[in-house]
Amino acid sequence: METIKLRKKLIKQFEVILKDEAKLHALEGLLDALNSGQGLSNVPNAHYDLIHETRKEYLNKDCEGKSWEDVKQSLIVKYGL
Repeated sequence: METIKLRKKLIKQFEVILKDEAKLHALEGLLDALNSGQGLSNVPNAHYDLIHETRKEYLNKDCEGKSWEDVKQSLIVKYGL
């Protein structure tokens, strides 16, 4: 999207956000996070690396996945849900 179109789109979105106090606070938190350099995620990169590695193994058939029913049943047994 070219800069002028993007700028106009964002101005319209900000006009809506500025009218809603909850959205305004959420925007403030987002801008604070961006300006502080902490990013938007509190999840360590090591967790993302583990997920990517596990997914790669699954796609290469190096490990087996479980059906949703199996996962649900193991959670019920483990946590008494």
